[in-house]
Amino acid sequence: MAAGAAALALAGALFPVSSASAADAYSAENLQKVCNGDPTGQTEGLEGDCTFEVQSEGPRHVEWLRYGEPVSNCNEGTTTPITSQVGDVRSFSETWKTGGSVGLEIKEVLKIEGGAEYSQTRTTTNERRDTVTANPGRKTALTQGTGFVDQTGRIRVDVNVYETNNDGSVLTGTEAHYIEGVTRTVPDGYTEKGQDEVSCAEDFVVPA
Repeated sequence: MAAGAAALALAGALFPVSSASAADAYSAENLQKVCNGDPTGQTEGLEGDCTFEVQSEGPRHVEWLRYGEPVSNCNEGTTTPITSQVGDVRSFSETWKTGGSVGLEIKEVLKIEGGAEYSQTRTTTNERRDTVTANPGRKTALTQGTGFVDQTGRIRVDVNVYETNNDGSVLTGTEAHYIEGVTRTVPDGYTEKGQDEVSCAEDFVVPA
């Protein structure tokens, strides 16, 4: 799958940052707050436009879940199969990490520009319904796999620069700062159907 150049932009007005607080304002932690949409009282008065710059993209990985209630045929002495219609609807959203573990709560107002088609996805909804049969002494669950892709790169935060004069603060341009080591995991639209069948004494392999 070809690597895309996904760009994500979050608009906002910016306030001047004093030189005394500039180092703290431009720290990775504070820039994360800006892109998380935190109020200016928690960002050293800073707001900005955030753009995710994709540097690499991994292969698709599939995550499996059960859909609907399993069909069980576990009554002692049963000799005939049990068949039932089951299913469910599940939603999956993009997730963000930085530094390998810290979550970024990127807001829905974020705009996605460029990249592959699936890069436009924020949340996807999958429905899976089918007829399931459980043989005597067995239990069967309906399953489906959802494809995801990990994109790694950095978030550029374009900070507005102000100059103070007799008329107040005047916007003079922007200054780029970066959050490095960012990973975005995004559903890519791929699905795969399946079933999980085990004995009545066993646990299902696929999680609920």
